[in-house]
Amino acid sequence: MLKNLLDKIFFALGVILFLQLPQFIDQYTQRIGGYVDSQKSQISEYQTLADRHFNGDLSAYIQRLRENQDPVIADSAKQIDAFISHSDDLAQEAVVYESKPLWYTIPYLIGHFRVDLVKGTAKNFTPGMPINLWSWLYGLIGGILFSLLFNGLVKLPSLFFNKKNKSTFSDNHPTLHT
Repeated sequence: MLKNLLDKIFFALGVILFLQLPQFIDQYTQRIGGYVDSQKSQISEYQTLADRHFNGDLSAYIQRLRENQDPVIADSAKQIDAFISHSDDLAQEAVVYESKPLWYTIPYLIGHFRVDLVKGTAKNFTPGMPINLWSWLYGLIGGILFSLLFNGLVKLPSLFFNKKNKSTFSDNHPTLHT
């Protein structure tokens, strides 16, 4: 009876936790969107300088910085290049989270998450109850996985003890000895 109750509790925990995945991805998407907007704003400031002095050619502006004799200014060109590259990558990820369905974004998050953004999202995470079919399907999958995990953990010790008992029994069996 206790085993059945624990199994149901594990199932419910799995459902609840996996139901939160879509909510977490929504909040993670909002956080990425904020970063993308912020970075676009910063890049637009560099672009304004390029518009004023280099006929709008941002790469010419960066090249000029790179050629400067002052190492601080030359290093800033590397930082701007890295910043633009990082911003482009982040914008591409944001497009995936904003435009792809949930069944695609959950595995994508697992393979492409950014630790700083995940930590920030987790720190400010607000649980919610999603109402779309995919969310409930993930909740069901989570419940089944947690139930299987529980049942596997319950049966694992018995597998080891049964093997010991079987080997002890066969070692003491009189007809097996020569």
